Amino acid sequence: MQQSYTKNYLKIYLWQGVSLVLNFLSMFVVIPYLTSNPTVYGIYSVCISFSIFLAYADLGFMGAGQKYAAESFAKGDRDGEIKTIGFTNFVLLVFLILFSIVFIFLSLQPELLVKGIKTIEQRHVASSLLLILAIFTPTTLLQRLLQMIFGVRMEDFVIQRTNILGSIIRISSVLWFFREGKYDIIGYFLFTQVVNLIAALITLQIARSRYNYNFKKLFLSISFNKAVFEKIKGLAFASLFVTISWILYYELDTVAIGKLLGADQVAVYAIGLTVLTFFRSILGILFSPFNVRFNHFVGSEEEESLKSFYLQVVSILAPVVIFPIIAIAIFAKPIVVTWVGAGYYNSISIVQFLVFCNVFAFITYPTNFMLIAKERQKELYFINTLLPIIFWIGIIVTIGMWGANSFAIFKLIAFLFSAIVLYKLMIGYLKLNLLDSIKKIFSPIFLPVLFLTLTSFAIRNYLPQEKSKLYLLIVAAVIGILILGSFVVLYLTSQNWKNQLNKTVKQLRSK
Repeated sequence: MQQSYTKNYLKIYLWQGVSLVLNFLSMFVVIPYLTSNPTVYGIYSVCISFSIFLAYADLGFMGAGQKYAAESFAKGDRDGEIKTIGFTNFVLLVFLILFSIVFIFLSLQPELLVKGIKTIEQRHVASSLLLILAIFTPTTLLQRLLQMIFGVRMEDFVIQRTNILGSIIRISSVLWFFREGKYDIIGYFLFTQVVNLIAALITLQIARSRYNYNFKKLFLSISFNKAVFEKIKGLAFASLFVTISWILYYELDTVAIGKLLGADQVAVYAIGLTVLTFFRSILGILFSPFNVRFNHFVGSEEEESLKSFYLQVVSILAPVVIFPIIAIAIFAKPIVVTWVGAGYYNSISIVQFLVFCNVFAFITYPTNFMLIAKERQKELYFINTLLPIIFWIGIIVTIGMWGANSFAIFKLIAFLFSAIVLYKLMIGYLKLNLLDSIKKIFSPIFLPVLFLTLTSFAIRNYLPQEKSKLYLLIVAAVIGILILGSFVVLYLTSQNWKNQLNKTVKQLRSK
């Protein structure tokens, strides 16, 4: 196993940067085409939201399996790694089959899922999208299997490079499926699924040649394994509970709004949800290598190294998370109006609430990694009980007054409660008092945040307020410049950040 993963981190972030640009393009190019028909876009959003459940189809066993597979890799145990990956993907396969059956059933009765289907054409759209989901469900198995293989080696950038090529093809395809006089949302979705499958098959071949991986042995290992089950079941059941909690907290918004408020309100909410999903996927890429590294430290029994690494991740990535979120929240109005038009004005407040749901991600992600790596199951149960209870009680009480806004408001409130708990657990594990933790983590970013906030409020009213790709690019450029300026202020005022950046550049030059 490697002793230093700096080069791997840099490669991951390089290709993540390319992915970030493409995700922006996807949001700014694809979404305006889709939103040109709000009702159909609302139906699309509800149906596609069900594809999110495929990420949870393993019922938590993939998360637990990733931990033990990483520990096996750290010890040089290839057989143990293969057995763990095989068993966890067996669990995933069983539930993917069940999901596929559910999708087929819903495709026959889409009215059970979407309120307000009024025409035969709308019914056809909903039915077709759900059927496509059912057919391409097995792609998820291949993608997750590859994520584990590359992930435990901290070489996720290989998958990212293949996915980037797929993203370019998908984005380009909107010019064909949504050209003048044509709105083929079914054809577009089918095409994207085919591209995803081809990208996964290409990545499979790369893994075979790069690692000389025994895929025959791996595929034969996709079966029930009692020894692996006994080893990972404690953490897996905790992860299952986490999975259920996150489904209740994160993934039922559009389904509930679709049933209770109708497809038009789903379209309004979906703009904010698109921004939230964008941040979640970027944060997942940003933090996922550290999850694996935590497990490496546990596997090799390096407790003090884990603590030092943990604190470094939190303090270094705090501004990386906070600066973009503050900027997006302040510039929400010009972003929404230039992106999808004034018809989605009600989405502005939803965007602001939802984007702030990730403002403490630099604490919540690493602390959850620590709890999983150290198998602290009681804390995992407590935190993930808190989230859905606060969220749904708040919605039940306020949906009559606030409508779709209640989902965004209480998603943020629930997140803030969990962030407070996780922060307390973090400083307890690191043996820091509250004042020391604030000094190490928050003090260095005070001046950059002040600079970003003041300049953003001063500039935002002068930005364009009309739907246009050019205007959207102007808004994005202004936001990018201000965020970059904030990092310059950080570099000039924070010795820790300056040292870390200089160290990274030095290591990069020595490679």
